[in-house]
Amino acid sequence: MRTRRLSHGGTAAGRLRADFVRWVTRRHRADGRSAVITRDRVYILPTRHGLMLLAVLLVMLLGAINYSNNMAFLLTFLIAGIGHNAMWYTHRNLLGLRVSVLPVAPVFAGQAPELKLRIEETSGRSREALQLAVGEHRGLPAYLGALGATDVAVALEPRTRGLYRLPRQHLSTRFPLGLLEAWSWLHLDSEILVYPQPLQPTAIVPVSDGTAGPQDGAVRAPDAPPDDIREYRPGDAPSRIVWKAVARSGRLFVRDSGSADAQPVWLDWAMIPGSDPEYRLSALCHLVLEAHAAGESYGLRIPATAPLGPGTGPEHLQRCLRALAVFGQADRDSA
Repeated sequence: MRTRRLSHGGTAAGRLRADFVRWVTRRHRADGRSAVITRDRVYILPTRHGLMLLAVLLVMLLGAINYSNNMAFLLTFLIAGIGHNAMWYTHRNLLGLRVSVLPVAPVFAGQAPELKLRIEETSGRSREALQLAVGEHRGLPAYLGALGATDVAVALEPRTRGLYRLPRQHLSTRFPLGLLEAWSWLHLDSEILVYPQPLQPTAIVPVSDGTAGPQDGAVRAPDAPPDDIREYRPGDAPSRIVWKAVARSGRLFVRDSGSADAQPVWLDWAMIPGSDPEYRLSALCHLVLEAHAAGESYGLRIPATAPLGPGTGPEHLQRCLRALAVFGQADRDSA
């Protein structure tokens, strides 16, 4: 199964910057689930304010030389020494951190996935103003106490359905004076799973095949109550009321505990009319979520995939949604 790569930018400048970063970090191997920031992974350059200060110091030095003013020399070298110490503190603020990636929660198409990293301090000193970025998306600055740990998060751009590789991460700091920025590129490995956007189908065509019984292939209309649900009778327990059916019909329905032999519901690709595969996937996603919410036993049939189920529970739901998310992705080129 191929995974697509989340790109940082579609412009020529963005692609050139990405190529340059890949060239700079070519000696860094993939980090897996965690990484330790060592000296060879920390890069540091002056910020805009640092460059302005450097220009001011150069002018001050020229003036001190021209007028042979000892106080001007003293002030120039004093400020230069403070800047040099700031460079050491900025570099040390990243050095030795252990960074781990946390599982990215699956989202539906159109929603923004959230990347979370756990940063651990192992050197016995506090760290300040740590900022995580992925492309143009930046998280809030984080503080890390001595021998402590914290989670930093950044929201990524919404994506269409599919399975994506985690983009390159950028952890940086400008502590303490903002004159220099130190950063490290991370290649932590995780996946971002984007489900189809649920969409209620406008019509359903009952289907049946040679491997299914007369009821296995049949699927109810979206507004019809399930076979194991009946109308409310006086004396029924309130806990058995099916509120989703009540919301759709305006009448009280309860789950019939005596219908344990009810046939499972098969959700089939062929039952969704139309030629647009994305519409079919979205409609099946809606039906899967609806069947799971009703506590039904259901199965899923889509082309080029072995039938899933029938089954119930969160694990079965995740298997079905994942199959819908990655449908056809093996035939696509990585982005």
